[in-house]
Order: sequence, then structure tokens, then C-alpha cells
Amino acid sequence: MVVRAANSDIHRFGAYEFDPRTGELRKQGIRIRLEGQPLSILTMLMERPGELVTREEIQRNLWPADTFVDFEHSLNSAIKRLRTALNESANTPRYIETLPGRGYRFITSLNGASPTPATAGERELRAVANLPSADLPSGVRHWRSLLAIACGLLALASLAALGWRYLPHKSFVSGPRPVIRSLAVLPLENLSGDASQEFFADSMTDALITDLAQIGSLRVISRTSIMRYKGVRKPLPEIARELGVDGIVEGTVLLSARHARITSQLIYAPSDQHLWARSYESDRSDIVTLQGEVAEAIAGEVRAAVTPEERSHLAKRPTDSPEAYQLYLQGRYSWNLRTRRGIKKSIDFFQQAVEKDPNFALAYAGLADAYNFSNILGALAPKESSPEAEAAAVKALMLDPQLAEAHTALGLVKSHYHFDLPGAQREFLKAIELNPNYANAHLFYSGGYLTPMGRHEEAIAEMKKALELDPLSPALNNYMGMAYLLAGDYGKSAQQLQRTIDLDPTFALAHFFYAGLLAEMGKYDDAIRENQTGELLLGASPEEAGSSATEFHKALRAGGPKGYWRKNLEITLSEYKQAGTQYFPAIAVAGAYAKVGDKENAFRWLEKSFQDREGQDITLVRWIPDFNSLHADPRFADLLRRMGLPP
Repeated sequence: MVVRAANSDIHRFGAYEFDPRTGELRKQGIRIRLEGQPLSILTMLMERPGELVTREEIQRNLWPADTFVDFEHSLNSAIKRLRTALNESANTPRYIETLPGRGYRFITSLNGASPTPATAGERELRAVANLPSADLPSGVRHWRSLLAIACGLLALASLAALGWRYLPHKSFVSGPRPVIRSLAVLPLENLSGDASQEFFADSMTDALITDLAQIGSLRVISRTSIMRYKGVRKPLPEIARELGVDGIVEGTVLLSARHARITSQLIYAPSDQHLWARSYESDRSDIVTLQGEVAEAIAGEVRAAVTPEERSHLAKRPTDSPEAYQLYLQGRYSWNLRTRRGIKKSIDFFQQAVEKDPNFALAYAGLADAYNFSNILGALAPKESSPEAEAAAVKALMLDPQLAEAHTALGLVKSHYHFDLPGAQREFLKAIELNPNYANAHLFYSGGYLTPMGRHEEAIAEMKKALELDPLSPALNNYMGMAYLLAGDYGKSAQQLQRTIDLDPTFALAHFFYAGLLAEMGKYDDAIRENQTGELLLGASPEEAGSSATEFHKALRAGGPKGYWRKNLEITLSEYKQAGTQYFPAIAVAGAYAKVGDKENAFRWLEKSFQDREGQDITLVRWIPDFNSLHADPRFADLLRRMGLPP
């Protein structure tokens, strides 16, 4: 959705913010490089959202008649650069639609209203429903949304003529139904017109995915990949091919002061065949039951083989407190942002939820996840976060021993904090048994047990399972590259990390991982370039990132690879000092010392990392290339022994 900022000249759409006055494009506050023709084209499109901007108009504005260029090549190049900045492709447009031979159109809603002018069908619906356009909530001008509001007001013949997908309750298929073994729940559309309610739509999507993922006979795509389709107009068969699924669920949510409504439909995606649709309503105070009813109905319609235990879990109310559930949804929404600020906010929300309902197991599992990720993201030191994560996970399992999320969270604590690898394995395997669709269980079984134990083939196989469930997640794709790197397969690691960057060029971590791999392969100039890109994406100014790159280039020219690694040590120590009281991983300093051959300092900092319980990285020390020079030292074998790791 595109909404206006407080300053009416600034536009926000998805994770992006565009200021046409300064020509600045930012993603989640990070400036994205965009200039020249791509910048001008974006400005033209956003001035007329939903309208066709013809190729002729673009040519007149940007390439006047007296400019001698290959217009076709120049336009295609400019559009390609613009799509790269917006992390989309012509085949999977989220913001800019190509009308072949005619021009381009900005397709995401602006200022809460659909960018596409009202069709005759929409005007007819407004008349039948007696809902003038001015009375509709902002963002509800799209025909699917209007049809949801007008539910039950038109005769079936009229609905068929208008192509309505949202019926009060309708099965569309007679005879044998297509078999659905895999499912994607697309982001539910927020019909409230209130941007602050986006969390509710996203959280209800997440809740449906979480419920359906508990059905072992059904493969359900994880949230991270699903949310890449938020606000996207794309044929459902195409989405199904990209995600590798048979069935797609899509729908809307409407949350008012007193009521909540979820409208959903099930589609057999390969043929875009509508199987079922239904609208559910409840008092706002009973959204827990509402969400559970939708999940149960979908499970029934896909004809999934549901075990008695799974059916019992689907029917179970996670809490009787509407306030606690609302706080839980807000916590998951903040947690899913995967930023330090979002993680800290999620801790507050989950804490409030368990205060409202001390028996709310899911909220304790969320709290455990939040503390674990505050460690992973560097928001809190391990000794601050891991004990809190453990306490929350144990409490969640006391209340509900069948929570896969809680077992996974406890497994992370056992691996990363207690160095109890056998205990971690038991927790991860139990989580996978309870919910084979939980991508994080496969991810952390791979990185929190199998890789530390040197079982690389199995670790890579688990990562492949995680990617089947979450194929478009930049984080999972990035860790797949790391799994290959730690296994010593630099070729596959490079291919995978480049694939991750192609998936999301603004995902900074992939650039840093790729830079480390390139340096290890001796491709120092390429490593410097990737590192500079990562710094820019994290918010460094062009001057700051450029200065750092220049320092590395000078060190490389003066001292070769040794000069490069000495400069790396110098910068690492400087960053450590600048961190002050903030958490800075000791293992990063240890690795920098190891690369310049200073074994004494390397072991001193490795011991600090061990004492600080930096388990996310310290358990991988045997396989991180930075420490290869230490393997023959008896102190290294002793460190591995104390963590219960093989030599």
C-alpha cells in the first residue's frame, strides 16, 4: 500500500519512501541509489498512479527529438535499473506494470485509494450496495474489496458476471476435486482504511499460516516468502509456480470498533479454479475463535489428512483474553520486522500479553523467540537474552508441550548458550516432528546442531527443506550460502549468495557474507566492492563507505593480502572501541587476529567469546575459514572439547 507521509510531498509504498522534491528513494530508512532517467520515470509514474504513462510521453520528456540515442535500448535499461532499485522484475511486478508496446503504470495504491480508475463493475457495485465512493474506507476502491463489502447484496447471476470471488459461502466445484498437497496463504488485505490496522491483517495471515502449518500432510509456505506478495497484482498460477504449491488462499480482513470480518477463498492454483469461498464475522472481542474457524474450514476444504492431535490443536483457543491475543498479534508483527527496534518492541508486547493472561503459551513462545533474536541481531548480549529466552520457552512448554516454536527456541538456548548439543538436537527434532512445516526448526537444526557437529550434507539437506517452505526468504537463502561455505564448497556458496543478492539486492547481510567469501577466495577487489555496498545499505554515507573502501585498496596495493587483513584488524578494533558499552561480538575480534597470524590474541578473544556464551558463532568455529590457521594448536582442540564438539 502507498500512503502519504505527514508531508504530502513524500510518498510511502511497501518498505519504500520517495521524496520527489529531492529525488531520494529510501528503503526502511536506507537510501537507495537512483538517479538520471530511472529517477525521472519513477517521478512521472507516481504523479499519475494507476494511469498509463505512454512510451511516447517518456520519450518526449526524457529523450527529446534532438537527442541522438537508441531510445528502445535506453528506455529498457532505465526501466531495468528502476526495477532493480525496487527489488522487482518485469515478470513479478509489485509496483510498476508493463503494458507491452504502450507504456508503464504505477499499480500500488496511493494515499489509501486504488490507483486504478473505477471500472463499470465497481460503479455498479457502489450503486447496488448504496455505498457512495466517499463513504468507502480509503484503500477499498479495488473491486475485490468492494465485492467483500457488498457481500450478499447481489444475485448470483450478477456476481458471476462481475467475476466476484468473495461469496458468503459457496463451493464452486462439482465432481472430483483437485488434490491439494501444498498451500500458500497470501497476505490478507486490510479493508479498514486505517494504516495502523495493517498489523492486524498481517498478523491474521501469520496466524492462519501457523495453524495450517501444523497439519503434517500439507506443505504450507512460510510467512517471509508470502509477504513478498503483499500488494502485488499477479496471476495466481504464476504465484503458485514461484512458490511450488497447488492451492492458494486469499482474502480480506475488516476490523471495526466492534466487529471483525475475515473473507477467504480457496483456489486450485495451476488452473486458477475457485473451489470455495466464505465470509466469517464475529465480535471484535472474539477474533481468536474467528481465526480458528477459518483455519479449520480451510483444512477441511483442502481435504488434508488431519490427525486427531492436529484437529485438537486447531480447535484449541490459545487464550480466552481478547486483549492478550491482540497484544500477541502486535508482538508477532513487530518481531517479523526482524530489526533491532522491532525485536525490542515485540518483547514489550509479548510481556504485556502474558501479564494479561499468564497461561498464554503462544505468547511465552513469542517472548522466547524475541529474546533469541535480540541475541542474533546484536540488540542484547547473550548473557542478557539467553536466560530470558530459556525461561519463556520452558514456561511455554509447561503450558503446551506441543508447541514447535517453543521447542525450537529452547533448542537454540541449549546450543548457543549451554553448549548442550545433544539436548539441542532433541528439541529441534521434536519441533520438526510436531510441525514439519516450521521452516525455522529446519534452519536452526541445520545451523544449531548439524553444522557444528560437522554433518554438512545433512545440514545442507535441512536447509533445502527450510527453503522449500520459505523459498523467497533472503535470510534463509543467505544462510544456505553460509551452509555451503562452512562445508568448504566455495563454488556453490558463491552461486547461492549471488542468488540471494539477485532475490533482494537491498539485503545487506548477503553482501557482507559474499564479501567474506570473495576475500577468502583471494578476490579482494570484489570483496571490497561488496563490503562497500553492504555499508551503504546499512546507512553509511557514500563518503564514509567510500573512505573505508579506499583504505582497503591502499592497504591491498601496499601490502597485498597481508595488508588487506591488517587493515581489517585495524577497523575491527576501532569498531569494538566505538561500541563502548554496547554488545560487540568477541569472536569478530578473534577472527581478525587469526587472519593476521596473531595466535595469542586470537585465542584470548576466542576464550572471551566462549565465556560470553556467543554460541551462534563460537559453535561454528571449527568450520569458519578465519580460524583455519589455529586448527593444529592444542588450545583449539581443547576449546572444541569444552563445547562438546568433534575435533
